[in-house]
Amino acid sequence: MNMKKLSVAVVVMLGLGVSAANAADGALNFTGSVASGTCSVNSDSRALTVNFDAVSRANVIALGYSGTTSPDMQKTISINLSGCPETFSTAKINFEGAVSSYNANVLVGTTTAKYVGAIIKDEAGNPITPNTFDGEFNSKAIVPGNNTLSYLVGISRTNIDYTPTTGTINIPVTYTLSYQ
Repeated sequence: MNMKKLSVAVVVMLGLGVSAANAADGALNFTGSVASGTCSVNSDSRALTVNFDAVSRANVIALGYSGTTSPDMQKTISINLSGCPETFSTAKINFEGAVSSYNANVLVGTTTAKYVGAIIKDEAGNPITPNTFDGEFNSKAIVPGNNTLSYLVGISRTNIDYTPTTGTINIPVTYTLSYQ
């Protein structure tokens, strides 16, 4: 008889112990919306090549700071959108690519020119943070219909402590758009 009571007590205690181990530590709530459509990226904006021709090494050295550029070492790129619905008023962009270990705003690639990278800025000259949609300047207002998202791309030093060298520049970057 005592053995049965002991067995029941052990089973009850084990059951309580298992319940306590499965207690919830937090909650998830998934939200969002289903929209009728998004903007379309025009074919002339899907594969952009920015050719800087020959940039003077002396001009790159003269930049002085990592993450800066100058007007003579930057080009404008435009991403053309069409068919933007009325449900969206903002386009967020994520430029994805490898970044300098010295400055996370400077994109790098397979360049033979050491300590040279590229920085992307909005039209006002504010840096776009790569590899996120949530950078301070990664959003632009859009209107229903057609829109042009313009950015400045410039050659930059990756690190002020090392002198840039001559060589080729090849910095692959992809972009993704998100609409709100």
